[in-house]
Amino acid sequence: GRFALNFAMWAQLLFTGRHEQTPVSGAAARTASLELRRARVVLQGHVFTPHLKYYAHLMFSPKDLGFKDGAPTRAPIFQWYATLTRLANAQLQAGFFFVPYARQRMAPLPRLQFADNSTASYEFTLDQDMGLQVASPDIAGLGLLRYYAGVFMGEGYDWYKAGDFGFTYIGRVELLPLGMFEDFNEPDFERLTRPKLSLGAAYAYSDRDHRTRSIAGAAFVDGGTMSAHNFTADLSFKLAGLSLLADVYWRRGWRQSGGLRDEEGLPYAVQAARNGLGWTAQLGIFVPRTRFEASARNAGVRPPLAGASSLARLDELGAGLNYYFFRHAVKLQTDYIHTWGPALPTGRGDLLRVQMQLMF
Repeated sequence: GRFALNFAMWAQLLFTGRHEQTPVSGAAARTASLELRRARVVLQGHVFTPHLKYYAHLMFSPKDLGFKDGAPTRAPIFQWYATLTRLANAQLQAGFFFVPYARQRMAPLPRLQFADNSTASYEFTLDQDMGLQVASPDIAGLGLLRYYAGVFMGEGYDWYKAGDFGFTYIGRVELLPLGMFEDFNEPDFERLTRPKLSLGAAYAYSDRDHRTRSIAGAAFVDGGTMSAHNFTADLSFKLAGLSLLADVYWRRGWRQSGGLRDEEGLPYAVQAARNGLGWTAQLGIFVPRTRFEASARNAGVRPPLAGASSLARLDELGAGLNYYFFRHAVKLQTDYIHTWGPALPTGRGDLLRVQMQLMF
């Protein structure tokens, strides 16, 4: 029992039909694609003692590897970390993993009700990063509280590069007043006869981040950085096949210019920080005595009413229908997403997605 290895594999085959109101020059207004959206292998277990656990999540699909001109631009490591669980109230974790900030991004990708997270989630959440965290999945064994606290490099997938001590600091707490349950599994498979509720809140300070979104987005044209305060609050509620997920986000940042110049020797304009707020409201409900689940989602992002910001308004409205042959192991998902607002260069967009997932 000193060593253990568990192996898992999962993949998603995704069909996407897309319509853009005003497509970019030379592009078709309507497009269709069929792709292996995700192809993953997960290895996990423990070494020397059950208290020293490891987790390696590898990805192989072209989209995951960022193929460009036929060559990958990203390492196949999605997550890779070790966890020391000897102290139940202070479990130590180190490696490359999701920053414990927002609920939607912390939820495992195979356990989502839609094919992807909301637009607000992708705008405001902090993604994977190299770092160190201390956490407890159940403080004092009371079945009521969890916490996470950590320090991360702030470089995301650029973790192989040397940094400048511009770290990201994070703290998150979760309260489960009605007892523990699978709150990071979006559907209510158990069709709980008693209500369950999970409330979460997190704060992160990004110090001199090199990209437009904290640990995400593109590099600043002027070569500078952004420091920012980030805050989120969320909830998960389940009862009798009904599941509700809601979250809000807020970011307040300020820029530090990098001083880069264009070919004519003129300094690039300093792009404003992406300050603003966002939200997600997502509902799922099982059709009684069936494996069908209907879902709906509304999400949006907004720039602040006052002050400079490079964030533009974006709204999302979506609906879906899922059939779980064997819960998440074999499921068929169909969803329709409508987005509109100044943040969308094409004016309005429509997505119809059909996704099949197989996992063992």
